[in-house]
Amino acid sequence: MIASLSGTIQYKKDHTIIVAVGGVGYMVLVNSITLSSLGGVGDEVSLITYLDVKEDSLTLFGFLDMMSYELFKQLISVNGVGCKSALSILDLDRPEALIHSIQQERVNVLNQASGIGKKTAERIILELRDKLGVAISQMGSIDDAVVDRQEYHITQDVWDALESLGYKSIQIQRVIPQLDASLEVSEQIRMALKLLQK
Repeated sequence: MIASLSGTIQYKKDHTIIVAVGGVGYMVLVNSITLSSLGGVGDEVSLITYLDVKEDSLTLFGFLDMMSYELFKQLISVNGVGCKSALSILDLDRPEALIHSIQQERVNVLNQASGIGKKTAERIILELRDKLGVAISQMGSIDDAVVDRQEYHITQDVWDALESLGYKSIQIQRVIPQLDASLEVSEQIRMALKLLQK
């Protein structure tokens, strides 16, 4: 089982990257939020991975944080939700926001994902609304275990301010790694706005 990869990005396009590790290139499928958060070709990358094993293929899926990885595993445990559909759900928003949507039974949020109809969204909610609470509590509460934000030292205030200005999660996620954690919140917001306008 390949649980993680750390290496150099050789290729990056659409939802696919190739990571060179010790002379071997691993093709990894990622969602748009992850892709936009990664550097370019030649940059170092570290991913948590899930290996999907089928009779005729082996496919690696990559995640920047444990929260996304755990949510992905829970989603694919639902009948009718494959790995690519689960990845498209993770494209909708941050994992903790998606967990909240599932617990609040927001079918209209989930069926925005490619390949997820109303019935499948309802099945996800039915099967996971209680189970997710247990899974996340093992990692800490949703508020305390926002791994991606902690990882990049961004505050709730910065994220909320950018969202209130109309920026989408995928755009905000792209600039997170570039923010200076030593700055005041207002300075981080100004810095993020400059990066978003490039």
